[in-house]
Amino acid sequence: MGTQVYLGIGSNLNRDNAILFAVEHLKPLFADLKVSPVYESRAVREAEPNFLNLVVGGTTELSLEELYKTLKTIENKAGSEIMLHNSTNFGLKHRLDIDILIYGNEVRTEPCKLPRHDIQDYPFVTIPLNDIAPELVHPILGLTVKELCEQMVPHIPENRTVSKVDFDFNRPAPQWNGTDSAPQA
Repeated sequence: MGTQVYLGIGSNLNRDNAILFAVEHLKPLFADLKVSPVYESRAVREAEPNFLNLVVGGTTELSLEELYKTLKTIENKAGSEIMLHNSTNFGLKHRLDIDILIYGNEVRTEPCKLPRHDIQDYPFVTIPLNDIAPELVHPILGLTVKELCEQMVPHIPENRTVSKVDFDFNRPAPQWNGTDSAPQA
Protein backbone atom coordinates (compact mmCIF):
# COMPACT_ATOMS: atom_id res chain seq x y z
CA MET A 1 0.00 0.00 0.00
CA GLY A 2 2.76 2.47 0.87
CA THR A 3 2.88 5.94 2.37
CA GLN A 4 2.20 9.22 0.58
CA VAL A 5 5.31 11.40 0.76
CA TYR A 6 6.24 14.88 -0.48
CA LEU A 7 9.82 16.10 -0.80
CA GLY A 8 11.31 19.54 -1.35
CA ILE A 9 14.34 19.70 -3.64
CA GLY A 10 16.67 22.68 -3.98
CA SER A 11 20.01 23.64 -5.44
CA ASN A 12 21.96 26.81 -6.08
CA LEU A 13 25.13 25.09 -7.26
CA ASN A 14 25.27 23.33 -10.62
CA ARG A 15 21.51 23.72 -10.36
CA ASP A 16 20.15 22.06 -13.50
CA ASN A 17 22.35 19.01 -13.12
CA ALA A 18 21.52 18.71 -9.41
CA ILE A 19 17.77 18.76 -10.13
CA LEU A 20 18.15 16.15 -12.89
CA PHE A 21 20.28 14.00 -10.59
CA ALA A 22 17.72 14.20 -7.77
CA VAL A 23 14.71 13.30 -9.91
CA GLU A 24 16.53 10.40 -11.58
CA HIS A 25 17.53 8.93 -8.21
CA LEU A 26 14.10 9.47 -6.64
CA LYS A 27 12.07 7.77 -9.38
CA PRO A 28 12.88 4.21 -8.23
CA LEU A 29 11.74 5.01 -4.66
CA PHE A 30 8.16 5.91 -5.63
CA ALA A 31 5.40 4.03 -7.39
CA ASP A 32 3.84 7.17 -8.87
CA LEU A 33 6.25 10.11 -8.70
CA LYS A 34 4.68 13.50 -9.46
CA VAL A 35 7.08 16.33 -10.24
CA SER A 36 6.14 20.00 -9.88
CA PRO A 37 7.35 22.75 -12.16
CA VAL A 38 10.74 24.21 -11.23
CA TYR A 39 10.88 27.64 -9.59
CA GLU A 40 13.74 30.09 -9.10
CA SER A 41 14.10 31.99 -5.84
CA ARG A 42 16.66 34.28 -4.28
CA ALA A 43 19.10 32.90 -1.76
CA VAL A 44 18.70 34.06 1.83
CA ARG A 45 22.32 35.27 1.79
CA GLU A 46 22.31 38.10 -0.76
CA ALA A 47 25.69 37.27 -2.28
CA GLU A 48 24.82 33.63 -3.09
CA PRO A 49 23.38 32.62 -6.45
CA ASN A 50 19.64 32.01 -6.84
CA PHE A 51 18.11 28.61 -6.08
CA LEU A 52 16.09 26.28 -8.23
CA ASN A 53 13.37 24.50 -6.25
CA LEU A 54 10.66 21.96 -6.88
CA VAL A 55 8.51 19.49 -5.01
CA VAL A 56 7.98 15.83 -5.82
CA GLY A 57 5.47 13.46 -4.33
CA GLY A 58 4.46 9.85 -4.50
CA THR A 59 3.84 6.64 -2.64
CA THR A 60 6.79 4.77 -1.14
CA GLU A 61 7.19 1.44 0.63
CA LEU A 62 10.20 2.77 2.56
CA SER A 63 9.87 3.49 6.27
CA LEU A 64 10.55 7.07 7.33
CA GLU A 65 13.98 6.07 8.64
CA GLU A 66 14.86 4.21 5.43
CA LEU A 67 13.69 7.12 3.28
CA TYR A 68 15.64 9.64 5.36
CA LYS A 69 18.85 7.59 5.06
CA THR A 70 18.31 7.07 1.33
CA LEU A 71 17.84 10.80 0.73
CA LYS A 72 21.05 11.58 2.63
CA THR A 73 22.83 9.01 0.44
CA ILE A 74 21.49 10.71 -2.71
CA GLU A 75 22.62 14.12 -1.45
CA ASN A 76 26.07 12.72 -0.69
CA LYS A 77 26.30 11.06 -4.13
CA ALA A 78 25.49 14.43 -5.72
CA GLY A 79 28.69 15.62 -4.07
CA SER A 80 30.03 19.09 -3.43
CA GLU A 81 32.02 21.71 -5.23
CA ILE A 82 33.59 25.08 -4.59
CA MET A 83 31.00 27.84 -4.89
CA LEU A 84 32.36 30.99 -6.51
CA HIS A 85 29.79 33.67 -7.26
CA ASN A 86 30.26 37.39 -7.96
CA SER A 87 33.91 37.12 -6.91
CA THR A 88 32.96 35.63 -3.53
CA ASN A 89 34.32 32.23 -2.53
CA PHE A 90 31.72 30.44 -0.39
CA GLY A 91 33.91 27.35 -0.01
CA LEU A 92 32.87 23.76 -0.54
CA LYS A 93 29.07 23.46 -0.76
CA HIS A 94 26.65 20.58 -1.34
CA ARG A 95 25.09 20.57 -4.80
CA LEU A 96 21.73 19.26 -3.65
CA ASP A 97 19.29 19.47 -0.74
CA ILE A 98 16.31 17.11 -0.40
CA ASP A 99 13.91 17.57 2.53
CA ILE A 100 10.99 15.40 3.59
CA LEU A 101 8.02 17.75 3.80
CA ILE A 102 5.25 15.23 4.53
CA TYR A 103 5.38 11.52 5.33
CA GLY A 104 1.78 10.35 5.53
CA ASN A 105 0.20 12.07 8.52
CA GLU A 106 3.30 11.67 10.70
CA VAL A 107 4.07 14.37 13.26
CA ARG A 108 7.60 13.72 14.51
CA THR A 109 10.93 15.26 15.38
CA GLU A 110 13.19 12.28 14.56
CA PRO A 111 14.89 11.49 12.22
CA CYS A 112 13.57 14.83 10.92
CA LYS A 113 10.84 17.28 11.87
CA LEU A 114 7.50 16.41 10.26
CA PRO A 115 5.61 18.05 8.82
CA ARG A 116 8.37 20.40 7.76
CA HIS A 117 7.72 24.09 8.54
CA ASP A 118 8.82 25.01 5.01
CA ILE A 119 5.31 24.13 3.81
CA GLN A 120 3.76 27.18 5.41
CA ASP A 121 6.88 29.38 5.60
CA TYR A 122 8.50 29.44 2.16
CA PRO A 123 6.93 30.26 -1.21
CA PHE A 124 9.57 28.09 -2.95
CA VAL A 125 7.95 25.09 -1.20
CA THR A 126 4.29 26.11 -0.86
CA ILE A 127 3.79 27.13 -4.49
CA PRO A 128 5.26 24.00 -6.14
CA LEU A 129 3.53 21.78 -3.56
CA ASN A 130 0.27 23.48 -4.51
CA ASP A 131 0.97 22.60 -8.17
CA ILE A 132 0.94 18.85 -7.44
CA ALA A 133 -1.12 18.50 -4.24
CA PRO A 134 -3.52 21.41 -3.67
CA GLU A 135 -5.96 19.26 -1.67
CA LEU A 136 -3.29 17.83 0.64
CA VAL A 137 -4.23 18.64 4.24
CA HIS A 138 -1.44 19.81 6.54
CA PRO A 139 -1.34 17.29 9.44
CA ILE A 140 -1.08 19.98 12.13
CA LEU A 141 -2.69 23.10 10.69
CA GLY A 142 -5.68 21.27 9.18
CA LEU A 143 -5.56 23.51 6.10
CA THR A 144 -5.14 22.37 2.52
CA VAL A 145 -2.03 23.39 0.64
CA LYS A 146 -4.30 25.44 -1.63
CA GLU A 147 -5.58 27.37 1.41
CA LEU A 148 -2.02 27.92 2.68
CA CYS A 149 -0.96 29.13 -0.76
CA GLU A 150 -3.96 31.49 -1.02
CA GLN A 151 -3.06 32.98 2.37
CA MET A 152 0.65 33.29 1.50
CA VAL A 153 0.78 34.60 -2.05
CA PRO A 154 -0.68 38.11 -1.45
CA HIS A 155 1.85 38.69 1.33
CA ILE A 156 5.12 37.48 -0.23
CA PRO A 157 7.80 40.16 0.11
CA GLU A 158 9.49 41.14 -3.14
CA ASN A 159 12.78 39.53 -2.11
CA ARG A 160 11.02 36.18 -1.49
CA THR A 161 9.04 35.89 -4.74
CA VAL A 162 9.46 32.81 -6.91
CA SER A 163 9.36 32.51 -10.69
CA LYS A 164 8.47 29.42 -12.68
CA VAL A 165 11.28 28.49 -15.07
CA ASP A 166 11.31 26.35 -18.19
CA PHE A 167 13.12 23.16 -17.28
CA ASP A 168 13.97 20.25 -19.58
CA PHE A 169 13.71 17.01 -17.60
CA ASN A 170 14.53 14.99 -20.73
CA ARG A 171 18.25 15.71 -20.56
CA PRO A 172 20.55 13.05 -19.12
CA ALA A 173 21.43 13.43 -15.46
CA PRO A 174 25.10 13.57 -14.44
CA GLN A 175 26.73 10.42 -13.09
CA TRP A 176 28.05 11.89 -9.86
CA ASN A 177 29.15 9.51 -7.13
CA GLY A 178 30.06 11.65 -4.17
CA THR A 179 32.80 13.47 -6.01
CA ASP A 180 33.94 16.96 -5.18
CA SER A 181 35.02 19.17 -8.01
CA ALA A 182 36.24 22.56 -9.01
CA PRO A 183 33.71 25.24 -9.90
CA GLN A 184 31.74 24.79 -13.11
CA ALA A 185 32.27 27.43 -15.76
